[in-house]
Amino acid sequence: MTTNENGEKEKTVSSHNFGLIAVFGEQRMKELPSAERAAVKQQHNNFGIGKTHLQIALAKRLIKDGFNVLVISDVTFMDELIQARMMNDEGEQLNRLLYAATNADVLIWDDIGKVKWSEAKESLYYQIINERYRKQKPIVFNSNEDRGTLAEKVGYAAASRLIGQCGKYLLEAEGTDWRIKKGAS
Repeated sequence: MTTNENGEKEKTVSSHNFGLIAVFGEQRMKELPSAERAAVKQQHNNFGIGKTHLQIALAKRLIKDGFNVLVISDVTFMDELIQARMMNDEGEQLNRLLYAATNADVLIWDDIGKVKWSEAKESLYYQIINERYRKQKPIVFNSNEDRGTLAEKVGYAAASRLIGQCGKYLLEAEGTDWRIKKGAS
């Protein structure tokens, strides 16, 4: 929130995206020989480190401050979009979903790039990311993919816009899987 010259509160949000991505992406890990996977995952774990937890905390704060926030989970949202594309409703449901994703003040995208790649999904990623890029509306995202593997999952043009709009707000994250650690104690 900022205060204008009349002393009134105005909601303003950065046009930068904010992303938390893997140092060593899940797709790259899957391509390793099975004998090497466990060691690489141990060294470069990106699962269960709190990325989604941070996103939800930010979403709650933004909503409390009066922002229109849409939180989506990649797998669920992409499935909904693909199903909406196949509906016989003249694109009504698809347009409703796309409108919500492109017009929210802040889009919080959990696990972007998690779904299996398809040309149709790459097109949808581009459509949403490009529209938000054009409108300078931020996306707060996390991914278990790294820069390269994320681009392979969402498409190079979409990744260029998504990552490029982050500037210095793109963080590569890795650490202890707290879900597994908590379960072991």
